[in-house]
Amino acid sequence: MPWFDCKYESTGDGALILVPAQILKGPFVEVFSLSLARELQQHNETHRAEERIRLRMALHAGEVAFDDQGVTGSAINQTFRLMEAHQLKAALAESPGVLALITSTWFFDEVVRSSTIVDSSTFRPVHVAVKETVTVGWISLPDHPYPPSIEELASAKAEHPPRRPEAVHFPEPMSSRSMLPRDLPAFTGRGRELAELTGTVSTAAGQGTLGMVIHVVDGMPGIGKTTFAVHAAYQLAGHFPDGQIFLELHGHSPGRAPVDPGDALASLLLLWGVPVLNIPVGLDDRARLWREKLAGRKILLLLDDAVDDEQVRPLLPGSPGNLVLITSRRRIESVADASPVSLRTLPPQDAAAMFQRYTGAHRHDPRAVAELMAMCGYLPLAIALTAGRLRNHPCWTPEQLADDLKCSRNRIAMLRAGNRTVAAAFDLSYRDLSPDEKRLFRRLSLYPGTQIEAHAAAALYGEDLETTGEHLDALYLNHLLEEVAPGRYRLHDLTRAYSLTLSNEGGDDKAFERLLDYYLHAVRSATRFIATRGPRPEIAAKRPVGTHEFESEGEAIAWLSAERANLGACITYAAVHEHLHRAAELAVALHPYLEQHGYWHDAHRIDQVVLAAEQAAGNLTDEAATRADLGRVQSLLGDYPAAVEDLTRARDLYARSSDRFGEAAALAEIGFARMELSEYPDAIEYLTRARGLYENLNNPFGIAGTLASLASVQFRLGRHDAARTDGKRALALYVELGNRLGEALSLLCIGCTYGVCGDYVNAINAFNRVLSLSRELGDRYTEARALNNLGRMHFERGNYGMADSCYSSAQIIYSRLDSRTREAVALNNLGRLHHAAGNFRLALMYLRRAHTLFGDDRAWQTENLNNLGGLALAWHEAGNPGEFYRQALHQSRAIGIRLQEGRALEGLGRCSLKVADVADGVARLREALAVFDELKAPEAKAVRTTLANLGFGQRSLVHP
Repeated sequence: MPWFDCKYESTGDGALILVPAQILKGPFVEVFSLSLARELQQHNETHRAEERIRLRMALHAGEVAFDDQGVTGSAINQTFRLMEAHQLKAALAESPGVLALITSTWFFDEVVRSSTIVDSSTFRPVHVAVKETVTVGWISLPDHPYPPSIEELASAKAEHPPRRPEAVHFPEPMSSRSMLPRDLPAFTGRGRELAELTGTVSTAAGQGTLGMVIHVVDGMPGIGKTTFAVHAAYQLAGHFPDGQIFLELHGHSPGRAPVDPGDALASLLLLWGVPVLNIPVGLDDRARLWREKLAGRKILLLLDDAVDDEQVRPLLPGSPGNLVLITSRRRIESVADASPVSLRTLPPQDAAAMFQRYTGAHRHDPRAVAELMAMCGYLPLAIALTAGRLRNHPCWTPEQLADDLKCSRNRIAMLRAGNRTVAAAFDLSYRDLSPDEKRLFRRLSLYPGTQIEAHAAAALYGEDLETTGEHLDALYLNHLLEEVAPGRYRLHDLTRAYSLTLSNEGGDDKAFERLLDYYLHAVRSATRFIATRGPRPEIAAKRPVGTHEFESEGEAIAWLSAERANLGACITYAAVHEHLHRAAELAVALHPYLEQHGYWHDAHRIDQVVLAAEQAAGNLTDEAATRADLGRVQSLLGDYPAAVEDLTRARDLYARSSDRFGEAAALAEIGFARMELSEYPDAIEYLTRARGLYENLNNPFGIAGTLASLASVQFRLGRHDAARTDGKRALALYVELGNRLGEALSLLCIGCTYGVCGDYVNAINAFNRVLSLSRELGDRYTEARALNNLGRMHFERGNYGMADSCYSSAQIIYSRLDSRTREAVALNNLGRLHHAAGNFRLALMYLRRAHTLFGDDRAWQTENLNNLGGLALAWHEAGNPGEFYRQALHQSRAIGIRLQEGRALEGLGRCSLKVADVADGVARLREALAVFDELKAPEAKAVRTTLANLGFGQRSLVHP
């Protein structure tokens, strides 16, 4: 199972590993779990108590998806819930072994039962109820198996998963005074919320400890608050034999005013049999009489569609043993002893199940249903209306409905059935807002991102932060806005669609421009903490006045990380909606963060959108900076020809406008890309020209950057002394400037010059410093380069375990960054490592994978060919060693890489010696030795020893 074909995410104290679907699943329980337990035992036997490891492992199979936060999907959630099961933790705690395994029911039925190796009767079924998940898991202890239990297995197989974490007893409801509406048979989902509410109430009622309990069920329009409360009330009705009362308060009923609390009390007293003439006039007297009537009683009171606490407070019973369920579109905060039950939209699988129940027995294409549910925003009201339309139009399909909704300019208006619409539900909530709250709600629809912070909302609104915060809180309390984190909000998909239909009311043409100005100021304030390896030309413009300043690097990076997706959305929207100049400014300002933190594909996408808009508008001034950024990110992604093309165009534009600073920056980047293309003379020429311009401009930062790049070129050409000299000069300038990224990159080159000459101690010290700096900066790319070079040093010193750890860590980082060339470098090193360790087949797999990823990169291909030749020389199944070495020799001489030329010559010499062609072998080895001596490379020692053993000692070499 090749590690590089798997996806890996750290979870802090564990790991999530995704394995390709084509990998057989049986070995996970037949081989892997036993091997893992055995390795853990061996580890624990040789380590101190505090270093010993015991593991829980969960196995499941299913579809996954990826978003900005990483891997997601119901299969992922179920796996984590299985891992969190208290029975699994208890099984590991009670076991003398080191590993406890839990599988999903699917994995047990399809894999474990089908295995001819694993005894399925040693697995134990457990009911798992964690958060929203209620399921059955199967626990096994691979290194200390449960004894087979056929009876338990057979009985467990017949069971169905329970609906709740524990078996809660629900008494039969009493029919007296039961006024609850019909419980919908299509009720779907809400298992966690129901379990929490009914479990708490039932336990207390069964123990006789139930006080006067209040639960407020709140949520956005159409979320299913009443349906949920009624369903819960039916399950709990048996605990309240004196009655179950439903009272509609009409907080948001079309054409009706909210029920006055005095009128509501009169209705309740009439229901309780109080004659009209005996009902007091005043509100307080009516409330007092209501509480007197309920003294010693046990009732369930469901108050539906409440406006606020002033409406419901007089209606509350005063004696223990009663339950009040309140539904409201508002979050009722001032009833101190009320427990909130906030309903969210349905999970995708529950939404699809609800749709299926409403549409009847006909089975629809799951993919079409999933898309349709997404277009419905997973909102129960929208799902019910859409299902109703489909049920009454037999020739319609979910695919057609989804396409219609996707293409509609007014999706919210299409979510209807008969005279019921989703828009009408939102209208009722919008009606209750103040004029200022309505204005902010309409402004929020202009925001292209998914989450908006309070500062950005204030910019859109055009008011100060405090005033905006008050109105945001009002929208949140009315469930027209979700608060995803303190000071950060989100409009639900359908809420945004509804808000867009109102955007023409009292429009503000400057709102979006204010937002872009705020973001430009904030990004520039934040990115001043971002180090770059060379100067970055900005688009000249008047700096906007802003209010968001950052006091520390940590604060700035945290803000940029939280806003990254929103900034990208704003830039791409602005570029095509008449705000091109601001979009270009913002893209250029954001670029250093995206580069340093590995969001290269985001940067590439943004640059392409902005560049296309600039070309369409003929905006040559801004185009230069955009192309320069695009070229930089193309270099990072390994597309060096495209990088050279865009950077050359940027250089030409800068030269045409006599912008010498921009021209120097573009020349330096062209030189860097030429180096990666192994075009070393051209690279030196461009870098030298850039350095000259920076010297004329008296720009030490630019000089440092060109010196660092020149040092890298010199190193690749085998001019190690010159490389170290330039690297140290660059380092001194970067340290003086306080530029930690430049310091790290200079140390990388200096460390390489030490390592290639065999000075491993100084090399390791340099690379460790780079590792520390890169982690401080959050620069994953430079961190991976440091790890890769540390791995080389540990390999050369024979510390294969440390080398493997460094190489593997680097490969994972490169893979996540999608840096194919650099990932291939790590794989190439892993291949060489496993060759040295005698794992020839694994070494070949790594080297071939690297060969594919290197593509047309001739410099790295040369090293890879030498590694393949070395493996083939030791193991004939790897191929023809002479052919590998000849290709390596040809390429290394063509591009001038002396070290790889020496390695190819040495390999060819050893090939000749293997077939007893001593004369040719000695000649090749002599050529190799001359190269290694010139480079002061440690490889010279092994060649010299071989020649001496053949009788061609030092004297023979000098006087052939």
